[in-house]
Amino acid sequence: MLVDVVESLPDREDRAATVADDAGIERALRSFVAAIESDDSLFQCDAVVPRITGDVLCSADLLLSFRRSELSGNRGLHLTMVQKLVELLRGAGSAETLASRICLVKQAGGTVLRLRLEARGTCGDQARLRCGLGVAHVQQALLFTSRYLRQHMGQNGE
Repeated sequence: MLVDVVESLPDREDRAATVADDAGIERALRSFVAAIESDDSLFQCDAVVPRITGDVLCSADLLLSFRRSELSGNRGLHLTMVQKLVELLRGAGSAETLASRICLVKQAGGTVLRLRLEARGTCGDQARLRCGLGVAHVQQALLFTSRYLRQHMGQNGE
């Protein structure tokens, strides 16, 4: 997967339509939400709404934060999280068809991670299928990152 760490994410295109009634994406998102809400995860995620642009690009924006509010202000932990996610996502999927852009954003409750997943295909069905697979890659990377951060916090007494 092509992975970029950016300062901010551009607004989504106005012509992007919400993906509706796609069983593959719905299954991937249900699995994603269940995994992120599990005890294995340090994170919580706001609603994810996949969109399709030009029938060849399917994208989903994720807004992730730490479940434990005392971690939301730990800049070092956020940077470690981004570094581990980049490492894991670069090894997932094809850079020609999957891309993610990651940025850290300050909000009232602390820092959050924004991730935009983009999947390209030769047609809408292929783009949606690849988006579902991309969501699964992001899910696995986040769960692995949660385990890694728990070890990191244990070693540093955080």
